Amino acid sequence: MNFKILFFLLMILGSVHADEEIRIYLSTTSSLEPLYIGKLQSSDNSLSSAYLEQLQTVLNFDFNHNSRNKVLSISDLREKTLQALTPAERFNPTFWKSCGAAHVLKGEIRQKSLVMSVFSSQSGTLKHFPAIALSGTLSQDRQQIHRLADAIYKSLNGQEGVASSRILYSIKQKTGDKWIAEIWSCDWDGANAKQLTREGSLCVSPVLIPPSSKYSNDRFLYVSYKMGQPKIFIATLAEGKGKRILDLHGNQLLPAISSQRNKIAFICDANQKTADLFLQEFHPDQGAVGKPVQLFSYPRSTQASPTFNPNGSQIAFVSDKDGSPRIYLIPATFTSKRPTPVLITKRNQENSCPAWSPDGKKLAYSAKTKGIRQIWIYDFETGEEWQLTDGGGNKENPSWAPDSQHLVFNSTDGHASELYIVNLNQPEVIKISQGAGIKHYPTWGTR
Repeated sequence: MNFKILFFLLMILGSVHADEEIRIYLSTTSSLEPLYIGKLQSSDNSLSSAYLEQLQTVLNFDFNHNSRNKVLSISDLREKTLQALTPAERFNPTFWKSCGAAHVLKGEIRQKSLVMSVFSSQSGTLKHFPAIALSGTLSQDRQQIHRLADAIYKSLNGQEGVASSRILYSIKQKTGDKWIAEIWSCDWDGANAKQLTREGSLCVSPVLIPPSSKYSNDRFLYVSYKMGQPKIFIATLAEGKGKRILDLHGNQLLPAISSQRNKIAFICDANQKTADLFLQEFHPDQGAVGKPVQLFSYPRSTQASPTFNPNGSQIAFVSDKDGSPRIYLIPATFTSKRPTPVLITKRNQENSCPAWSPDGKKLAYSAKTKGIRQIWIYDFETGEEWQLTDGGGNKENPSWAPDSQHLVFNSTDGHASELYIVNLNQPEVIKISQGAGIKHYPTWGTR
């Protein structure tokens, strides 16, 4: 790989800048529905009050950052009302309307089983959710709480939530004189961090293979340098042992997979001159099918960071074919006729790391803005580009949650890189990672 290609890909894969507070700019916002979550109570003392407070924190996080609700603060009067003898007293719509609560959640634990009731002060309806068993082990029970939060969210909004989803990412650390990066996973709030690969090399840019009714969601693609050159591997979340999927010369980087699981796009310099965009037919059982097709190449230029649209018919990718790195669209076809890419990002000179939203309406990417990389959004319906983040630290590698409302990205300063989540209806960013190592290349998927 020549110096120009290496320099360009290093720019795409990460850079550094002084850290300061991250600010969020939203193009539009919708009002958040106030929701009250009563203190979790154990009628038989099967779980300690301290443990119940931990579960309460998880539940509060899930609803405070779901893009639709805000959790009201605990008050003695509201708690006293929820402890009243009769349901009519506990769920009095006049009282809860006066408190500003559109919905009320009351949970009670009996013999390590949590029963949750949800009351709507607007309609006066009360719904009881099936009891969930609690083990008393936080790592297990918080996943139960995430699933419960999503079930309630769907009941209230008619849409799937993201509290029970997972995030994959890479952590890079120096061991002696050697840099090592491994793939990790965590819950959407950053908890339950778990190391997946153990190769002792550089493992980067993980991509979860989308689930279906036939195929489970326990596999992911990633790039490993364990063979010297970077190659694309597939592994299961349970084992984390990678199997190479392509028999191709050159460096292979930045894989993306279509939501139909039948195409993989990636970057490769097999011709030893430029880093080109390739397309590979793929089958979840068989792996790569046939030979990859060189989808786009341009003299003395470098391509990077492909991402598919929801139906797999188009790819957005980065190219510096016209001077500086910009984002282009190209049909994802296997025809012999080479398609012509169309430029879509025009406001900034340097763009990288595009990510297509699952609903197909937006593209998130990183753009150099006043010397610092910020997250920007391209709206396919209006053709407009708008800046989402501001503040110090280069913000890169955005990835959408399944709801097309939440994003995860990494922000890098001169000393560290951490993961943050944000949604498009609340002007705050939440840091979800901590501890040693450089966290980057986050990707969001279902559990």
